[in-house]
Amino acid sequence: MQHLTKEKALLAFAVASLILYVFMLLVTTNTITNVSAVETMGVGVYWDINCSNIVSSIDWGTLEPGSSKNIIVYIRNEADEPQFLNMSTINWNPSNASEYITLIWNYSGRRIDPGEILQIKLILSVSRYIEGISNFSFDILMAGIQNCPGDINGDGHVNYFDLSILTSHWYNIPHYDPRADLNGDGLIRYEDLSILVQYWYKGPLD
Repeated sequence: MQHLTKEKALLAFAVASLILYVFMLLVTTNTITNVSAVETMGVGVYWDINCSNIVSSIDWGTLEPGSSKNIIVYIRNEADEPQFLNMSTINWNPSNASEYITLIWNYSGRRIDPGEILQIKLILSVSRYIEGISNFSFDILMAGIQNCPGDINGDGHVNYFDLSILTSHWYNIPHYDPRADLNGDGLIRYEDLSILVQYWYKGPLD
């Protein structure tokens, strides 16, 4: 009788261990970890308002499908003239990760003066429908530019003419126009429209 009780105890322990293993496996396969390298051009990106701690990479930690993560950074114009700020994401791995993961910021679109520092919130969001991706990587490019990112036709303003070009190549149909690919991901879609709207009716004097 005692032998039978030991067998039941061992069986219960084995079942409990199996359940725990499956649970841990599910948790592991449904979380996403990522670290992004940060590249700059004409601007500096820092962790502190005193601009003493450079941001060379961002650890987004562990993310669940459908979740988002906010990171605060400080961007300083390090050129000798006023600039607009531009952010793009490149080198996605795997390449289809950009279909489920988006990075936006709360930059208002105004020009910043030489030496001026802006506190910027970066927001990384993971689609609840993401699948087959347990980890990913991409690089963030922060740049200072002279022209508005939404100025597709190069006339110095962001308006209906630029919107017309963007919409006429929506999802690369009838063909891809690199001028309208404002975030440089190879596809003309809502992310590019969001950038254009952000700079709407802004120009060299704004």
